[in-house]
Amino acid sequence: MNVSKILQGVSLAAALVAAGAVLVWAPVCSGSLELANGNMVPMRCFYAGKEGLLLAVLLAVACIAELATKRMFTVVVVALSVALVLVTFAGPVSGGVCASADMACQATAWWFRACGVVSTVAALGAYAVNPARKRVKSS
Repeated sequence: MNVSKILQGVSLAAALVAAGAVLVWAPVCSGSLELANGNMVPMRCFYAGKEGLLLAVLLAVACIAELATKRMFTVVVVALSVALVLVTFAGPVSGGVCASADMACQATAWWFRACGVVSTVAALGAYAVNPARKRVKSS
């Protein structure tokens, strides 16, 4: 088994760990916010957890496709891994997690960030050591 396949497996493992984190050992907050009209809505970390789970599943599918088809999907894997990290920060695309350091969603955010970074580094490493990659010869 070559190093490229091992690194693709590391990206797959990171995706599975991120999904496991949000589902099992580090779920997001279960709290709700009360609106001015009395309605209760989930906190923004609820949606960040759903987004992260979706990204982790898509990342796992891309990694499995890489291993099954023997083709590199480096751009897709890196993009999904970076998106997994970015989902934890408040911005124009994502709501992020709660700002309070005492909330349970901070643990989920840590797992998303760690798994996203590990997957990104592994995907780039797999691309760099891929023996089938076309190389340009310098003159």
